[in-house]
Amino acid sequence: MPLLYTAYPRVLNSFYGPSPPKRPFLIYYASIDPATGQMWCPDCRAVESTVKDLFEKEDGPTGLIIWVGQRAEWKDPNNQYRKEAGITGVPTIVKLKDGKEVARLVEYNILDKDKLSAFMKDD
Repeated sequence: MPLLYTAYPRVLNSFYGPSPPKRPFLIYYASIDPATGQMWCPDCRAVESTVKDLFEKEDGPTGLIIWVGQRAEWKDPNNQYRKEAGITGVPTIVKLKDGKEVARLVEYNILDKDKLSAFMKDD
């Protein structure tokens, strides 16, 4: 299934609507630094290939990537993702079921194969 790259609320709303993807996940990443063309967060860059491998498989889940902002935006305690979604570190993957968060995996835990395998299992 795809990794969706968008900030548009209509796509996010589809994850909570009447016909959500079968296995929906929200992936919170640092925004792309225009000077380097890469995410400014080294932890996000470290997990990027693992995330792509998981979500770009034909039978993989659907992941929506949400960019949390540039470093200064992210560090602001009023960052909308900190306030609205309780995101305290990036990268963070949030598992949804019936439109509600059921689990999350944060930062280097994404690279722990046992934790990642358990997290990705269907409930």
